[in-house]
Parts: sequence; C-alpha cells; structure tokens
Amino acid sequence: MLGCSRRLFYRVRLSPIRRTLSTSPVKPNPLTVAPARKRNFKFSYERSSHTIVEEPELKVPENKLDFANYQRNSYKLKISEEDAKKIPSILTLHARLVLSSKYQYSTLVRALTCQMKENEYADNKQMALFGANLLSFYVTENLISNYPRLPISILKTATDAYIGDFSLCDVAQNSWGIEQDETSNLEKYLSSEPKLFRFGRLRYDKHTTQVEKGITKFDNVTVTSLDHATAFADAVRAIVAGVYAHDGEEITKKFIQSHVLSRKIDISSMFQFREPGKLLSRLLRVKQMEPPTVRLISETGRLSNSPIFVVGCFSGDSMLAGGEGSSLKEARIRSFVNALKAFYLYKPLDSKMPSDDDFKPLFVDEGEPFY
Repeated sequence: MLGCSRRLFYRVRLSPIRRTLSTSPVKPNPLTVAPARKRNFKFSYERSSHTIVEEPELKVPENKLDFANYQRNSYKLKISEEDAKKIPSILTLHARLVLSSKYQYSTLVRALTCQMKENEYADNKQMALFGANLLSFYVTENLISNYPRLPISILKTATDAYIGDFSLCDVAQNSWGIEQDETSNLEKYLSSEPKLFRFGRLRYDKHTTQVEKGITKFDNVTVTSLDHATAFADAVRAIVAGVYAHDGEEITKKFIQSHVLSRKIDISSMFQFREPGKLLSRLLRVKQMEPPTVRLISETGRLSNSPIFVVGCFSGDSMLAGGEGSSLKEARIRSFVNALKAFYLYKPLDSKMPSDDDFKPLFVDEGEPFY
C-alpha cells in the first residue's frame, strides 16, 4: 500500500497542469503552463504582389545609392515632363503636397499608374515596394523611440494603424484628394477630354467594382488586380519613394512626419488584458516592488441605483493609478488596467530617433522577455 500511494503521489506531481495565462514579464514554469503558440511578427509592409527586380534586369548607376537613376532594361513608355505639366490634376496634387521643385511631375504621373494587364507605360510597382519599406522604417522607429515599453503585438497593431492599406487609402483620398479613373471611354469622348488627362487620376485593374451603394461587383481576378484600398495605398507609397529619390532622406522623413505620423492614433485603446491583477502582480515582482493593494478613496450613492466608487492601486505607499466604477470590483479592475497602461505607455520627455544626427541611446529598463 505504501508503494502504491508513493507511485500515485509522483504521478500527480509530474503531470503538467495546463492553464492559459496572460502575457506577463515573468517567464512561467514550463511544467505548469502549456507551450505558447509561436507568433511571427513582421514590420515590413511588402506585399506578395510586389516582386523584387533582380540586378541583371536593371541599369545600375555608378553610385548604387543613387536610387533616382535606376532603370529597367525592359523600360516601358514614360510620360515626358512637358506633357505631365499639361495635366491640371497633376499640377494641383504637386502644389497640394507642397513638393519641391526637384520632384518631377512625370514621377507623380508614374506614382498614380499601377501595374495593369494592358498598360504600356511605366508603373509604380517597384516604387510602392521601396516606399513601403521607407514608411515601415520611419514609423517603427518613431513608435519604438516614443513608446519603448510597447509589447510587440501592440507595436505591430499601431504600425498597421499608421501605414496599413486602409489608413494610407484614407490619406490618399481624404487628405490628398487623389481620384481614380472611373469614367468610360465613351464618357471621355463625349466630354472631349484629352487622353493625357487620364494620367492625372489613379489607374489600376479593379478587383471589385461598386455598382451602387450597398452593392459590390466582383470582377475577374487577375495577377494585376488590386482592391480599392491597396491601389490607393500603393500610390501613397510610390509618392513617398519619389520624395526620397528626388529630395533625399531628410526631406522624406519630414514628409512622412507631416502626412502620416501627424495623424492621431489612440494606442491605449489597443490593449486588452485578460487577467490584469495577476499580470500587474508579476510585473511588480519583476521590478522588485511590493505587491499591489487597492484602497477605497471615495464613494457616493452606495445604496442608490447608480453608485460610484473611486479606488487607488498602490504599491507600498506609492499610488500607481486610480480607477472608478459602479461597483468595487469594476473600480478595482479599472485601477489594475490603468496601472498597466501607465507602465506600457511610458514616454520619454525628449525622445530622439535613431535616424537623427544627435541621437543618443536611452536606457529605459531591461525590457520584457517574450516566450
């Protein structure tokens, strides 16, 4: 009987207990937590339709960093600079974006020409790929420098909120006023519109067509088909690449800051904590602080239909955050969430970007180990 009970004891102790725990800065015991699913995070916004051109297909200039003078061997037709200056919408867009005199109007025409099945003119495919990497770099470094404690998943979500397809589509349509070429050839003929004017609007092979409000028609999908948001986003990326090619890195950084990073993004709303109290306790233990305690600060209407409780979350004598709710439990959870957000949304007073000339590394803390 003694041997049986001993075997039973060891079986219970060695069997792993599988529980789903929240992400925390403390590395869990592998015997008590199920192995987490591996997650791959990618900051670069390269699309599968954007293929990289190999060097044998290019005419490479002597200075390989002179991106403006790269040309493809199978180079298609290009709208000349004189013809581009005759397009009213191109002149308007050039002035609206406050582009420099170095930025050629023909480059703006090419940025509005997506890769199409029947197109003999140079498209913006490779420009959009290069512009996507520029946007990804400058937006990511801005977020990491301003919010060095952001978890990797929140950082990815915030990056997508700035330079995702739908965000850049909103920039192109509502901020820059880019229009797409929707008129038929018959309508252009009846209006006596010059053929050159079609290059002043965004042209692409439509994946879907809005027949009328609430009704969407799915066209035949081809290799060059793009949906509405991706086509407008590629135009923005191509214009950013043109700024880099004509004006250099510093002007490109200011351009992205003015038109992309200046948009208001609520990062605090991206957090979702499953067990905020347990996560906060582990975080304080890692930082060698006292465990959290919740104290009632004020209340009103306890016996009424709409009571309000205000509590504070403390670590020792230091108040981490406050919270309020219609019950003590709700106020307690809100104080935990606010304390966690106060930690993760820490922002240095004078943050510098790695691309700045006077950049000096800033040590925040040892970081959060991911597992």
